Amino acid sequence: MPELPEVETVVRMLRSAIVGARIVGVRYASARISRPNARGWKDSLSGGVINSISRRGKYIVFTFDTGMHLIVHLRMTGRFRLYPLTIKRGKYDRLVLLVEGGVLKESSLLTLVDTRQFARADLLYSGPARKHAGIAKLGPEADQITETKLRQILARSHRPVKSLLLDQTALAGLGNIYADEALHASGIHPQTPSDSVDRGQVRRLRLAVSRILGAAIEACGTTFDSFSDLSGEAGGFAPYLAVYSREGLPCIGCSTPIRRVMISGRSAHFCPRCQPPHH
Repeated sequence: MPELPEVETVVRMLRSAIVGARIVGVRYASARISRPNARGWKDSLSGGVINSISRRGKYIVFTFDTGMHLIVHLRMTGRFRLYPLTIKRGKYDRLVLLVEGGVLKESSLLTLVDTRQFARADLLYSGPARKHAGIAKLGPEADQITETKLRQILARSHRPVKSLLLDQTALAGLGNIYADEALHASGIHPQTPSDSVDRGQVRRLRLAVSRILGAAIEACGTTFDSFSDLSGEAGGFAPYLAVYSREGLPCIGCSTPIRRVMISGRSAHFCPRCQPPHH
């Protein structure tokens, strides 16, 4: 699933490519992923100018001059593409918008592609984007969290710290990849109860989250399965991963084999020497 760096990469590319462009028409809107009613999208979106594109957690927010918002969550396998007008709709194209103007040199197709149809695209007709049901539940942004706020979030829960970091209502944007990486960088075992993380570990964790997310954004994210940017290019951060998806391989810090365990139904990769269990 695309996490904060991958979604931020897509947002930045979309912003530079189509902000200021107009939605000329809706070629296709799948009823499976387009809500509340895909049948009404054509009249609602047509003619709207994209004023801005932003990110909240893992959500992509398109804001139009009409006051409407198109709010997209890529989920597991969703990705955006910008195609020439001559390209025919593909088998896995779930939303196809005809766009023109702005910095675009010619009319183009903005397409949301998703092989598994888990992505969601919600049209918010009025009101601020923060009122969207999913966005309203989000915790603070992981890349902007303060040490004090992170300490407060951890202190309120006895859940394993890895589980808490994945909870979008506690901290928005982190997923399996970067939670594993941040915990390794800060020397915290993923099964440590959140309220047992000490002040020094909180400080290191906050710094690790900020540093790792920043570096991943600079590398345009991480690609293991389906993630790619607006041009179809894979992210470049995978070679810098210390623990994620490296089970059995030597830790880059101490050469101890990386282990993998399941915590609340999710995998966690860690070094048993660099991240000793909490006692």
